[in-house]
Amino acid sequence: MRCLFMCVGVLLASVAITEARPKAAGNQKCKSGPVDLVFIIDGSRSVRPHEFETMRKFMIDIIHELDIGRDITRVGVVQYSSQVQNVFSLKDFTTHQQMVKAINEIIPLAQGTMTGLAIRYAMNVAFSTAEGARPNVPHVAVIVTDGRPQDRVAEVAAAARESGIEIYAVGVARADMTSLRAMASPPFEDHVFLVESFDLIHQFGLQFQDKLCKIDLCVESDHGCDHICESSPGSYQCLCLPGYTLNEDGKTCTAIDLCAEGKHDCEQICISSPGSFTCDCNTGYTLNEDKKTCTMIDYCSFGNDSCEHECVSVLNGFNCRCKEGYALNDDKRTCTMIDYCSFGNDSCEHECVSVLQSFYCRCNEGYNLNEDETTCTMIDYCSFGNDSCEHECVSILNGFNCRCKEGYKLNDDKKTCTMIDYCSFGNDSCEHECVSVLNGFYCRCNEGYTLNEDERTCTMINYCSFGNDSCEHECVSVLKGFNCRCNEGYTLNEDKKTCTMIDYCSFGNDSCEHECVSVLKGFNCRCYEGYTLNEDKRTCTMIDYCSFGNDSCEHECVSVLKGFNCRCNEGYTLNEDKRTCTMIDYCSFGNDSCEHTCVSVLNGFYCRCNGGYTLNDDKKTCTMIDYCSFGNHSCDHECVSVLNGFYCRCNKDYTLQEDGKTCQADNLCNVVEHGCEHQCVSTPGSYYCICPEGHLLQDDGKSCGSCRSANIDLVLLIDGSKSVRPQNFELVKQFVNQVVDQLDVSGHGTRVGLVQYSSRVRTEFPLSMYKSKEEIKAAVLKVEYMEKGTMTGLALKHMVENSFSEAEGARAASRNIPRIGLVFTDGRSQDDITEWAKKAKDAGITMYAVGVGKAVEDELRLIASEPVEKHFFYSADFSAISQIAENLKLNICAEESQGEIEVKDPCACDSLVEFQQATMTTLNQLNQKHILYSSMSHQPKYYSQFQQNKVT
Repeated sequence: MRCLFMCVGVLLASVAITEARPKAAGNQKCKSGPVDLVFIIDGSRSVRPHEFETMRKFMIDIIHELDIGRDITRVGVVQYSSQVQNVFSLKDFTTHQQMVKAINEIIPLAQGTMTGLAIRYAMNVAFSTAEGARPNVPHVAVIVTDGRPQDRVAEVAAAARESGIEIYAVGVARADMTSLRAMASPPFEDHVFLVESFDLIHQFGLQFQDKLCKIDLCVESDHGCDHICESSPGSYQCLCLPGYTLNEDGKTCTAIDLCAEGKHDCEQICISSPGSFTCDCNTGYTLNEDKKTCTMIDYCSFGNDSCEHECVSVLNGFNCRCKEGYALNDDKRTCTMIDYCSFGNDSCEHECVSVLQSFYCRCNEGYNLNEDETTCTMIDYCSFGNDSCEHECVSILNGFNCRCKEGYKLNDDKKTCTMIDYCSFGNDSCEHECVSVLNGFYCRCNEGYTLNEDERTCTMINYCSFGNDSCEHECVSVLKGFNCRCNEGYTLNEDKKTCTMIDYCSFGNDSCEHECVSVLKGFNCRCYEGYTLNEDKRTCTMIDYCSFGNDSCEHECVSVLKGFNCRCNEGYTLNEDKRTCTMIDYCSFGNDSCEHTCVSVLNGFYCRCNGGYTLNDDKKTCTMIDYCSFGNHSCDHECVSVLNGFYCRCNKDYTLQEDGKTCQADNLCNVVEHGCEHQCVSTPGSYYCICPEGHLLQDDGKSCGSCRSANIDLVLLIDGSKSVRPQNFELVKQFVNQVVDQLDVSGHGTRVGLVQYSSRVRTEFPLSMYKSKEEIKAAVLKVEYMEKGTMTGLALKHMVENSFSEAEGARAASRNIPRIGLVFTDGRSQDDITEWAKKAKDAGITMYAVGVGKAVEDELRLIASEPVEKHFFYSADFSAISQIAENLKLNICAEESQGEIEVKDPCACDSLVEFQQATMTTLNQLNQKHILYSSMSHQPKYYSQFQQNKVT
């Protein structure tokens, strides 16, 4: 859709036309709209009083030219400096008089230049439906400023433009062109204006009026259009008839030559006409049915009988062509096969044979053609089988010969070979034997001899020198072998190698009681295992192992051969470890007579009942103990006995209390003196008091009070890190709005600012931006989730240095307005918080710390002000943060009471009575909690089980 407002730059370039336009008669108004127009005017201290008056007149002059009405043009005015002031909204006025009166009553704010803050306010508030903006009507903002913004404007201006607001930026004198371009809508030449002084601002006003008014310049001016004039609000444009294009002068027209512009799609020839074209073909071609492409004329199709092989069409005629392997004759019609050998057959080693499209090589007799199909190789007759040659076959032309290997000679049959015998030539040099080998001979010794180094003579072999390991004692060398010999006192065994000491015991060992052990040249006596040799060195006595100490036997030790055995006393049985004893379990022989448990004792057993039962007179059966029979006075209504105890039960319409004994009516509000000032709400077994909207329950839990009369500056730092997750971030925003609901927000009352942080810090809105809790809650719901890290320390630094500055709306410390900071986080900070948590409290900021999930308690306590327990809150998950918000109401209201309200005399009678009542109520509540805890901690196990079953 074309922008409703044509660029102002075009109008400035057409001043002559604008000045020459016919003037409206009388008080005729501009027929503008519908449009929603908001003026955003700079009220900083740099704008001098007379300049502000010029800006005031500028707005009034434009409004006077507009057709004002709820269904036509709506106008709003916003003034800004270090804060934003809503002079009047789009919904406020419907007449010129009302608007002019309000503009004349504007008082300059005379502070800083927070242009970005003003644009954000216009986007979130001034152009909201709540302030009178219409959804399907153009939104136009005119920003008038004389200086460089003291905050960032690019990001918020981009967001405003993206939301559908068209922005005109008018700079005066000291205004910064870069900032103006960052604010304005594109194109900049139509939306950015910079004039030298406020006295010249009316020039923009005149041009802007033309943009809003529907003056038909095609009728009321000499437009000079060649073909067609099209009027638009405050301007016009020239158009051309179909087939023509508008020239650079914007008025005259020239016929469109599609052929010259290359927009014809013709393959060969393009014939132009205004806005159109036709296609044609070159000589020798015909136009195809698509009227764009061309095809060459096929002359062969008219009859090609004169060509022997093939007819080929060419431009304006045809040629004859021979098949592959043939050449066209001089008559250009007939064909002859090509003789490829005639081109030179140097590649053939022997003979060239020509064939169709090629040639092949042929070899002479006795030769074969190689794989390269060009050279020849003599036939290898040996390859056909040379079995007749014993050693080697040598091919020759048309045959083969046999050849012997070196050291052999060919026999008379010309096929077999015999090795040459070199020993037959004379072997006198060998002492023992000559052995012929291929190409020579060697000397060999008889058995039992070895060849000497001269390789001719022989020496008998010394077999003992090879190693006599096989002889246990001594080796004696002989021809072709050796013999073994034993030392004195030994005899050679049958294996002729090993030796055995002479066994003197074998000569008679009757003197040894057990065993005789031979030694060299004698013998000794030895006892069997488990016995010891007596002093006579002949007889033996059994060893008494029990005498060494029988501590390992639990009862009695009995010595046996090579050891001992353990034995148990009567009534006991020896365990598997053969050391310890266990009393005989008579119950294991069958305890059917016991109803519950059989207990074994020495030489018998007795019956025992399970817990909660008592043994009957028959000493075998059991009966459950009736605990109620001991006296059930502790139960308020009824006592019910169960195993190992009892529980209390209430009558109908009553509920058992946490002490498990007393009964409470289900609707306590109807049966007790609850003392609620406003309303009593019953809960199972209890009740609580609530207050009307706008009031808070006091410490006594019954009376209602309001902290809305007090003033504070409250800045909330909310964690927007990735770990929070989108669905939980929505709960965080609800938490913020729940806190805001309890505050008296206004320009002179409580002020609220919001900062979100992750890996960076972003001010969502400062303390000075909003003047009502409705505005704040709406802005909170629009806050977008940042994600990324958790830089809590950086956020605290930003809060101390920026959020509580007077530039962002914090009131001067001299006014004694309490400054409160509330940090909401779900995890450990990725930077250090110690320095800035301390600086925040040193700066007089009361700090609250709210943690959820993985928040670190030590960090929360470090952030919180003293007393920490009052300023520190934690919940395991996000579902419980609404309860934290409820608890925060009382604490924050207590902080509010420090600011600009009446301070009561603590020594006054009323104050003392109020303090005494609150103290007694708190002590009673603590006492009741302690009693309930103590009674519950001493309940038997069956009680908790019963309560669980009852709930189920």
